[in-house]
Amino acid sequence: MQSKTDDFSLENYRLTLELAKEKSYVFKRFKDVDFFKKQEEKSILMRHDVDSQIDIAVEMASIENKLNISSTYFIRMHSHTYNPLCIKDTKKIQKISNLGHEIGFHYEPDYYSLLNIEFESTIKNEIEILEKITNSKIISFAPHEPTRTGIKNLDIDLDLKKEAYDEQLFKNFKYISDSSCRWREGSMRYHIENETYKNLYILTHPNWWYANSPIENY
Repeated sequence: MQSKTDDFSLENYRLTLELAKEKSYVFKRFKDVDFFKKQEEKSILMRHDVDSQIDIAVEMASIENKLNISSTYFIRMHSHTYNPLCIKDTKKIQKISNLGHEIGFHYEPDYYSLLNIEFESTIKNEIEILEKITNSKIISFAPHEPTRTGIKNLDIDLDLKKEAYDEQLFKNFKYISDSSCRWREGSMRYHIENETYKNLYILTHPNWWYANSPIENY
């Protein structure tokens, strides 16, 4: 389901987005979607988990912006390769937000337990930091490594409205992901080109995408 030209290059990403627009898909952010309603129009809910490559995330955000597309970028507070509290990375997160994209919270369950840090209050503090960085309310959140940690939803009292693994969301959208640099049920381009589903929920990880070669990122 993936051709030789259907790779993880940023050029292919741009071309695939252009193809989606040609096929009349409407791109939506998490905050734009009512999880409990079926979408009347052909739509793509685009999610980016920024695990490591914040620079590639900025590139993807810029490509989307030039095509008048908005999506949701989930930011980690404890990545090994970028730091939201470092001025250069703070500015990159602000740039993504200023390009019209939603910023969500990509939380890491094991971080708190391994350090014996109180979970709920710390998460609330981290969300407040992201809100100050972006000057916007954070309402969407997604866990980092949900398969390996076994945690897909938060069972605590937070003023967050949109969970990435909400069961209702999966009822109304077909979910595809590039996790581990592998499309398991056909690539993003395959589904868009063939219009296999009216409503797509697409997850990408910017660390898999590149300008010229995968070796640029790791």
